[in-house]
Amino acid sequence: MPYAMNPPQYESVLALSSADRSSHFVGKVADWEQLWAVKNSEGWLVPVTPDNLEYFPVWPHPEYAQKIADQHFPGHEATEISLQEFMSHWLPTFDKDNVKVAVFPNKEWALWVMEPSDLLQCLEDEVAQYE
Repeated sequence: MPYAMNPPQYESVLALSSADRSSHFVGKVADWEQLWAVKNSEGWLVPVTPDNLEYFPVWPHPEYAQKIADQHFPGHEATEISLQEFMSHWLPTFDKDNVKVAVFPNKEWALWVMEPSDLLQCLEDEVAQYE
């Protein structure tokens, strides 16, 4: 179950810069041990930029994922991924397949693109503070 969030919190976090949303993402995901991506009947959303950069967008809460995906990619549903699975399986796979991670896109689809190995290190460092 995700953390409780109210409308002012939703708006204030979305108003943060991409870098600050990325930091927020790492803290929330490490604390709650879950994150969200979106998929439809054809699979996970993995947009490709005009210069052929594939990236996987992720959010710290299903409300962000669903509302923002509805705006940009209608028909996709927010789907939970456990932090453990994301760190042990998804990020190494992205690294191998040269897929970047788009951390916490906002309503304007502004996002922080990270190398999977860099995000893994950030998450490992944050999780270590909870142990």
